[in-house]
Amino acid sequence: MASSSLKILQISPMVPFPLDNGGRIGIYGITNYLAKRNHKIDFVTFRKGSDYQYAYRELSKISTPHILDIGAENSIPGAVFNLFSGVPYNISKYNKRKLRKFLRQYFKNNSPDIVHVDNLHLGWTIDLIRKYTDCPVVLREHNVELLIMKRFSEAQSNIFLKLYSKWQYKKFLSYEPGTCAKFDLCLMITEEDRKFILDLNPDIKTAVVPAGVESALLERETVPVIPYSLYHIGSLKWLPNYDALSWFMKDIFPGIIKELPQVRLYLYGEGSDSFKIDDQVKNNVVVKGWVEDIFEEIKDKDLAVVPLRIGGGMRIKLIELMALGKNILSTSVGSEGINAVPGVHLQAADSAEEFRNEIVKYFKTGSMSENGKARQFVAENYTWEKVAEKLENLYLYLLNR
Repeated sequence: MASSSLKILQISPMVPFPLDNGGRIGIYGITNYLAKRNHKIDFVTFRKGSDYQYAYRELSKISTPHILDIGAENSIPGAVFNLFSGVPYNISKYNKRKLRKFLRQYFKNNSPDIVHVDNLHLGWTIDLIRKYTDCPVVLREHNVELLIMKRFSEAQSNIFLKLYSKWQYKKFLSYEPGTCAKFDLCLMITEEDRKFILDLNPDIKTAVVPAGVESALLERETVPVIPYSLYHIGSLKWLPNYDALSWFMKDIFPGIIKELPQVRLYLYGEGSDSFKIDDQVKNNVVVKGWVEDIFEEIKDKDLAVVPLRIGGGMRIKLIELMALGKNILSTSVGSEGINAVPGVHLQAADSAEEFRNEIVKYFKTGSMSENGKARQFVAENYTWEKVAEKLENLYLYLLNR
């Protein structure tokens, strides 16, 4: 338990329920485990179409929730209008009058010890917060957004998407480093992200706080797996996941089926049930979509594939799979920010040919047993208990400075 209780205002762009993607898990983990350390959290968030009653009930267990009826959906008119703005579209669509009004009212009646802002999307709030309080304000950078946009632009074949995303990247290149420098501390999720952002602006005050996993995953028993089973986990509403699965289906999976026609690929995650699957591979694909308990679903599946080509930060699903002792094949982008050793904690491949060959070799040489080294690696570095303790120490450092 913490030695003293802090009053924390946490500002989030999304309700962290259900816990079905890395963004929600990363936000919830921080809130939940700071609450376990006896800190009092006022949690303000965009509703964004979520179930209000469910979200309020769950958030009330770990915080005092303030769920604002705000969405931040993409729109073609909004994207076009943004061409005339210096602020990236993914940022401007989160700048909402209801949140500005809430913050003005909140600081009239409250004096938090720390303000914790989740994601660059809400980084604009720093200018407003500074008008009302001189308490430390931290920004949690779950990803370096400009790096995601840069990689997304480079991976596009559609000329219009390529040009638009390149223009958005240039906006991020100006906006993100400047905004980060306004905060008392930027909590980067990986050392790679920290070095990247400091190269752009050495005046940014940074610390590395990784994402975590629930310790209970380390205790889950392993069971015999379905032979020749692959699986992919991830919300396809997040562009890097959609790009990854599209690339895998088009350039990798057909070659695997040609050599090993008995292979089956299981798809999990929001949007996978509407993903267009080519006729040549559809008989080898089992679409599961969103499931209530992903860990129960995948316990008898063999090899996880993480074919990410774009993205930033770290993949929480990767350390969760490692905590379960599952075997994983990932690109270097997929395992970025996690100091896992290829060939020890997971398998690695980057080109389509390498990815295909690694999977064929994996099944032809026989599946590996439980990945005990990966479980030990996660236990030593990535539990939420360790993450929350580190975060608390950084808060106290800022307050005592």
